[in-house]
Amino acid sequence: MSNIELIDRLAADGVLAEEDLEVLLATYTAADRDYAASLAYRIARGRFGTNLHAWGVIDITNNCSKDCFYCGLCRSNEALERYRLSTEEVLACCSEGHRLGIRTFVLQAAEDPDFGDDVADDLIWRVRKGFPDSAIALSFGERSRAAYQRYFDAGADRYLLRHETADADHYAQLHPRRSTLANRIRCLEDLKSIGFETGSGMLVGTPFQTPLRLARDLLFLADFDPALVTVGPFLPASTTKFAEAPAGSVEKTLFVLSLVRIILPNADLPVMTSIATAHPRGREMAVMAGANIVMPNLTPPAERAKYALYDGRVTLGADAADGLEILRRRMDAIGYTLASDRGEHRRRSG
Repeated sequence: MSNIELIDRLAADGVLAEEDLEVLLATYTAADRDYAASLAYRIARGRFGTNLHAWGVIDITNNCSKDCFYCGLCRSNEALERYRLSTEEVLACCSEGHRLGIRTFVLQAAEDPDFGDDVADDLIWRVRKGFPDSAIALSFGERSRAAYQRYFDAGADRYLLRHETADADHYAQLHPRRSTLANRIRCLEDLKSIGFETGSGMLVGTPFQTPLRLARDLLFLADFDPALVTVGPFLPASTTKFAEAPAGSVEKTLFVLSLVRIILPNADLPVMTSIATAHPRGREMAVMAGANIVMPNLTPPAERAKYALYDGRVTLGADAADGLEILRRRMDAIGYTLASDRGEHRRRSG
């Protein structure tokens, strides 16, 4: 069976056997990638039309208790200047985003021991009270079920937590011993059962990733059926164990993004900052490959560059709230407009 036939079968059935996905990921050509992108583009246009929703990202703190081997925010990075926004600063970011027409706020934080559940609960409640017409998405990492329930009860709608890799051995190669895939999956299952629109996802091109391991990621997503999936290329951070590892391929990332759109037609697929960092037209290419969300950064300019997940993270121009008009023009050039509503997730029918 040809790769084109495998892509068509994936579109028809929503899933392939593991060995078929492995073959597809190992042997695809540029023509296969273009075919998948055209199919994913049609699916996204059919589900979401020509509107792109802008979700404003607020990087609250870059302090982290974890020491993940690939992340520039890791605890062992003593060269990084740490910061933590106050509640008032976060609310000011939301006010500016709301003025610009943004109606989803992504509150993102590393796993900061001083950004505890009480602080997070109060912040969510204040954002909900101040901006009742807006959705609140969180990215606070691994927490207890009780903490997730508190966040939901305080008014949060969505939660973003990448599974990172669905292969336990691969997970262990990317994290210190006390971090486990089992706990990450527990977190995702807790979030979904509580009622969050739950997001998962992975990086493409991480060290030790293979076509088989990436195939298992796609199978996990097909089974878990998240409301949101983040797919971006691995970009190395010079302060980490994988500083010398090659960056993930933009082309392969776009292919995987298209496969995710085909598997999950109704999922929200954001254009990740990493792909905009890796390629000057990365955000346009991602939209044409099936993405439907853009994520301008609302973090105060003085702190943006300090949320250094990887080297060279773009924080200006079309990736910043103050460059939203640039983003509007660039999306308009490919036939899209930025919507000013919260972009409710549309669940899969049938």
